[in-house]
Amino acid sequence: NRSTNWSTATIPSLAALVFDTSGKPAETFHDDASPNKPEASSGSMHLTDASQQYGLLTQVTFAVIGFAVFIAYFVISFNERGKVYQYSSPMSAMWVGLITLWFATLLIAWWKLPTSKSALMAKIWTTLSVIIALEGFISLISFAAGQNEGTAAALCLLWIASGGLGVAMSLGKWRALTSSYDASSLESDDSAVKPAGRCAFCLTVHFWLNFTLLFLVLWLLVFSTGVMIQSAAAANDGNSIQPPGQIYTISTNGTELDMHLYCFGPTAGKTVVFEHGGGANSMTLLGLAQELVATREVRACVYDRLGYGFTPSLYTGVDALPHSGVLLSLLLDKAGEAGPFVCVGHSAGAGACLFFAHANKAVVGVAMLDGYPDVIRAGSLRPGQEPSGRVLGATQGLGVAAGAPGLGRGAIGNPGGHFVPRDRRGTVIALYAQTRFWLAQYWDVKADLDLPEERQLYRLLGGSKDAQGLVHYGGTLAGVAVLVVPAAHTTTPTACESEENRGSFCCGHAINSTVCRNQRADAVLYGEQAKLYAETLSADTNGTLVVAPAGSDHSFVNHRDYYQWTAEQISVTLLS
Repeated sequence: NRSTNWSTATIPSLAALVFDTSGKPAETFHDDASPNKPEASSGSMHLTDASQQYGLLTQVTFAVIGFAVFIAYFVISFNERGKVYQYSSPMSAMWVGLITLWFATLLIAWWKLPTSKSALMAKIWTTLSVIIALEGFISLISFAAGQNEGTAAALCLLWIASGGLGVAMSLGKWRALTSSYDASSLESDDSAVKPAGRCAFCLTVHFWLNFTLLFLVLWLLVFSTGVMIQSAAAANDGNSIQPPGQIYTISTNGTELDMHLYCFGPTAGKTVVFEHGGGANSMTLLGLAQELVATREVRACVYDRLGYGFTPSLYTGVDALPHSGVLLSLLLDKAGEAGPFVCVGHSAGAGACLFFAHANKAVVGVAMLDGYPDVIRAGSLRPGQEPSGRVLGATQGLGVAAGAPGLGRGAIGNPGGHFVPRDRRGTVIALYAQTRFWLAQYWDVKADLDLPEERQLYRLLGGSKDAQGLVHYGGTLAGVAVLVVPAAHTTTPTACESEENRGSFCCGHAINSTVCRNQRADAVLYGEQAKLYAETLSADTNGTLVVAPAGSDHSFVNHRDYYQWTAEQISVTLLS
């Protein structure tokens, strides 16, 4: 191809691919004085044409509106307190605005570059615009079919309009450039084709500008495709996965909240209530509940806290509500569950059980399964540390980047092949993938950061902190039996002298790394706090401390190898 001989000698061949179209010299590379510059046809579109100016101004308008939508719903998501969302999250609408802003801005930037006169680039942008418009249309249908996502669905019209206008603009430019090509220019010699006054550096700059724009568009497609898939999957999950149990409406502080509760088993005797971990949902403890009902014939209740699992209501500013123990008492009372209650809490749910025992005098037993609410809080990075704004920022960033785009779907919250019950594994993954899950996480961490000292758990239960940050209780829970079950991995430092551990990360060259030293220190701290829970929480007698079997980690409560052992410990200690 004679028209590209000079360019390939000065810049990479990829640049020639981007700037030429099937061997045709791009209009951009012809100097005005070049005798071989193609004459523009009457159908050629220039920036001075009214139609092109109108298209650009309209895209600018879309970008401004998209920016306003993004900022408005970002503020609503992370700053507006006292809002109740039913099955939905304002982050969906926020991302629709961001996609519109992102696409319109990139299209305007490409249009204003001299290299926009490349027919190949016009063809690429036409294809990209078609994809964006189609994704917006599918997202509109999905949001409309979902639960309470009408705002996001309506805003998808803006997304579709921006993409559709992009199709018209880039397609028009592509056709204009194609029709204006003068085939006789192929007969010119190399010196004639090479533009006078142009340099290899200029072409390289143009190449990298186009490359940067395409790179940003690629990331836009990643996120826009994610939003499309997330909206479709969420609509399908909401319509196909039915919650066991019922949804009850409770009222507190003038606010009505809908919460999910599932109780089953005989009504006589004790009722075992399960509190899931932070960010988890009721299905993570269903297998343990089913095992207790089957073996001990007790009644069991699993439920979802605000913003999680099957509970419809998400409340922004949960610190303005009574603590979770009061809400659970209201929920059980609404459902007609009278007790006496044994509360089994996993991870952060252990703290929720203590709140419940503080709020409800019908609680006669508490099981804390690998939960240490006083030394590791929602906003803490490590045990013994105060909550940090960095955790809040990281939660917010993950929520924005992985929430509505669904980039964590199937990975975050996947309980693995060992999960019990197996038939609920897909449900757990789907519930973790909800956009509102991330917003609930954010507000939980924020509530922990903003929680006044007098409302902290250990203060409510009359505890005191020592120099290490460990909490000593004075037997506040009168008449309540306490079972503390740490995971072996959590409270036992890796024994490097053991043959089976010699190949582990913290027994090799990293044994003295910061990560491994922190792991050993944290294990000791968790173990000491677990011991203090067993010794100081109950007023009548010492509690029971039982470390889970060797090999157990934080998820032992729903692990097929350990959940029956866990049920037996609860049965023997709290249900006999």
